[in-house]
This record gives sequence, C-alpha cells and structure tokens, in this order.
Amino acid sequence: MKKLLFLFTLLFLSYQGKCQSVSPTTDEEFNMATTGYKMYLQMGLPLKPGYRIVDLKEYEYGERKMVLKGLYRPTELKPCAMIIAYSRLRGAPEYYCIPSPDADELLWDRFRVSLAGEIDNKQEQLQFLSFALGKALSFYSSK
Repeated sequence: MKKLLFLFTLLFLSYQGKCQSVSPTTDEEFNMATTGYKMYLQMGLPLKPGYRIVDLKEYEYGERKMVLKGLYRPTELKPCAMIIAYSRLRGAPEYYCIPSPDADELLWDRFRVSLAGEIDNKQEQLQFLSFALGKALSFYSSK
C-alpha cells in the first residue's frame, strides 16, 4: 500500500498541474537524468547541448537528504523529467528519474524497478522519500 501511495505521489508531482504541453520523456532523457547526471557531477562531462537542470526543492531530516530537480529541454518552461537525488550521511547519492506522465510505460517500469535499489533498508528510504515528496507537493499545490 505504501508503495502504491508513493508511486501515485510521484506521478502527481511529475504532472505539476499546469497546462503547458510537454512532449513525453524520451529514453535518452531518462538516461541523461540518471546515469548522465551522475557522470556530469563526478567527471564534469557536459549535458546534452541546451538542456539544463534546475534545483526545485531540497529536504533534510536527520541523516537523510532529498533534492528534487527538473530536467528542462532547451526551449521549454516545464521539466521533461524530474530527478530525485537521495543521499544518506556518509553514503553515495542515488539518482532516480521520474518520467513525464505520458512517457512510455517502459520508462515508468524502469523507474519502479530503480526504487528496489541496493541498500539494505528500503522501507526507511521510501518512507523518507514519501514524506519529502509530500512536502514538495504541498508547496507546489499552494501556488
């Protein structure tokens, strides 16, 4: 049940309730938002020309931190994908891509599978991410 609530929250957040039409997230953009962004940070490799990443919200609680970022195409005002950067104190960050609501189901499946991750206590991680995304939703719904 918690996983369904978490996935519903993520779907709602990726929509953001505005009317600008954004083309669905592509496979290339999904990869750029996860692996490409990690390489961009660690090795200084450039993003695809014209794309930009904007920090949207950041939440910390205890030793956990989540930064929500938007991946923007060159001429669009809405993100084509969302990036969740999750980290714990003394741990390497994990990156997740939330595709656009109308993205191919294979991308949504890749996102779902990525939540399984490699750390021992996924329940605590999902609980924190649900809390942080709930706070982000309340922030954007009040605008």
